[in-house]
Amino acid sequence: MISRKVLSVAITCAVIAIIGAIFVYNNLQYTQEGTAKIVTSWGEIKRVYKPSDGWFTTISPGRKAYEVNLKSFTETTTPRVTSKDNAALQVPISVTAATNPDPAIVMDYVRKYGFIEEERHRRRNEILHGLIQTETRNAFSEYAAYEIYANQDLIQKRIVESLRPMVDSQLHLVLESVQIGNPDFLDDRIEQAASAVVANEKQKQAEEARFKAAEVAAKTKQIEALTFANPALLDIKKLELQLEIERARAEGIKGHSGPLTIMYEGGSRVQLQVPTR
Repeated sequence: MISRKVLSVAITCAVIAIIGAIFVYNNLQYTQEGTAKIVTSWGEIKRVYKPSDGWFTTISPGRKAYEVNLKSFTETTTPRVTSKDNAALQVPISVTAATNPDPAIVMDYVRKYGFIEEERHRRRNEILHGLIQTETRNAFSEYAAYEIYANQDLIQKRIVESLRPMVDSQLHLVLESVQIGNPDFLDDRIEQAASAVVANEKQKQAEEARFKAAEVAAKTKQIEALTFANPALLDIKKLELQLEIERARAEGIKGHSGPLTIMYEGGSRVQLQVPTR
């Protein structure tokens, strides 16, 4: 009879121990790379756990943990904007950003947008899309329709500079990049004309580059003509040419120690010594 009671107590203790172990195991938490975990007590944020903090538990009554994704994400929207001269167009804008990993900012981020990730991202992205549309509209309004294609880099820079502080202060995000897609004018005739303007500008730049190259070549020939007209300068030029020849020969005599000596007998004896290395 006693042995049965002992056995019954032992089984009961074993069951309790197993249940306790399962309960503890289910409440063990750890933070994966690229995330943070917010721990709350009865709905109040108590601490942010990073991957380097190791494991922790949520055994205490009212204690819960919520994961916050800190990895980069990309949101794309296509605002409809107008140019400086009121030409309507739409352009895809892609913004890549990530939640600021600073624990204090993570707390503010969750307080502002909620504990549930799906709801948090939806609210955050609604505001982000609004900011993108506003700043894209402002950036494109500084340029006439025919200037937009040629100034996309400046437009992109303007959007980045205006968005960065906004997404930092309002959304608690770190802006990584902004990409502008192909502007699509609602009137195809404007798009064709704008493309022609860019093509003409590129051709003009190419012609200017060729003109500058021709100018340099002409000045070089003029200097060479003056050099060859002056006997002393001509002698120096001949020495330079001989020097280049001797350098080429020196490649075959790399074991030679000491400088190379060039002797020129034209008019007067001239010696020039240069190191082989």
